[in-house]
Amino acid sequence: MSDPEFTRDSARAAFVAWMGFFVGPNAILSSTQGLFMVPMATSFELNRTLISVVLLISPLGVTLCLPAAGRAMDRFGLRRVIIPGLLLFGGLSMLLAATRTVWQLVALSALISVTAAMHSSVGYAKLIAQWFDRRRGTVLGLTVALGSGLGSALYPQLMRVLIKDYDWRIAYVALGAIVLVLGLPVMLLALREPAKSAQTSQAAAAAPLVGATLREALHGPTFWLVFSAILFTMTALLGTVLHAFPMLTERGFSAAIATTAVSCVFLGSVAGQLSSGLLLDAWPSPRAALPFFVVALIGVLIVHSTTHSATLLAGALLLGTALGAENALAAYLTSRYFGLRAYGSIFSWAFAAACLGAAVGLVLMGLAHDLTGSYAPMRWIFGAFVGIGVLCTALLGPYVYQARAGGAH
Repeated sequence: MSDPEFTRDSARAAFVAWMGFFVGPNAILSSTQGLFMVPMATSFELNRTLISVVLLISPLGVTLCLPAAGRAMDRFGLRRVIIPGLLLFGGLSMLLAATRTVWQLVALSALISVTAAMHSSVGYAKLIAQWFDRRRGTVLGLTVALGSGLGSALYPQLMRVLIKDYDWRIAYVALGAIVLVLGLPVMLLALREPAKSAQTSQAAAAAPLVGATLREALHGPTFWLVFSAILFTMTALLGTVLHAFPMLTERGFSAAIATTAVSCVFLGSVAGQLSSGLLLDAWPSPRAALPFFVVALIGVLIVHSTTHSATLLAGALLLGTALGAENALAAYLTSRYFGLRAYGSIFSWAFAAACLGAAVGLVLMGLAHDLTGSYAPMRWIFGAFVGIGVLCTALLGPYVYQARAGGAH
């Protein structure tokens, strides 16, 4: 007997979400910034701390803009926010190639952060949450894995070749072109929410969405436990990833091995996204997240300390598994604790925690390097951060909005 959640319309929505994740800011920016750090610092004559401060403008700006973008998605619908955001995100990314001064770079990075919030994972996660309920974790994990996970594994390799054979400016043109050529046609032709489907047979598409308001969510401890778990863990994971290339090459690894390690992180994220989605559907408890936090701790410690290539790549895979799981877990936990009534608004805050973590981790790593001449002190600091994430997750109570047995969303 066929699963009533899987229809032609819901499959189309899953495909749209996959493409959105594949050309989204998580894949395009987070996986490649470390490769741009040294050549951009050289071009603009900046030290490691200052280039880190410049690069943090994007994740910090996204953090500030996400709540407004999430509210806009809830109020005006996904098409009116995502399509303009994607178009501007791709175009402005290409314009980075034309920057000649630090102030031009800062201004353009700030503008990109606004468009990245409009074209972020929040909208695509909301699309999946609207179309799927009983299989939500599986579909969300699959689309994130094959979208941002696969893209994040491929883009560093492409950028390494372009930066080496041409320069970092050509690499940014290529990134923007990927967004526009692959993403824009799909969004224009296929992005639809359930209520706008012409012949949907799923009852929930016509029923009012249930769940907490943003105000109710922010006034309860559950939201802040989720927020803190994401913030501290993502600070450690993304801070490590964003500085991984310069950290590893300074430790003696070749550029090829360092880039391969970054790609392994995002290959591991595919495994984390897939396995977390399956586990979330099979085990209806936030405790399903705890194994991934343990893996995160092991991965961070290995990547920050090992001098052996094989061990490094294994640690990068473990770190990536945790990173991928975090992306899927944040979206899933939001839907199960707070429902879909204000999903865009609430998840935008949770996703902002990850962006803020990227900004904090980026700066902490740069400061550690410039103050001590090494990234070594961050090994134990980031280990403690992951420990806080474990504690916050362990304190979460049972889900409020469980999946319905019938499979309708």
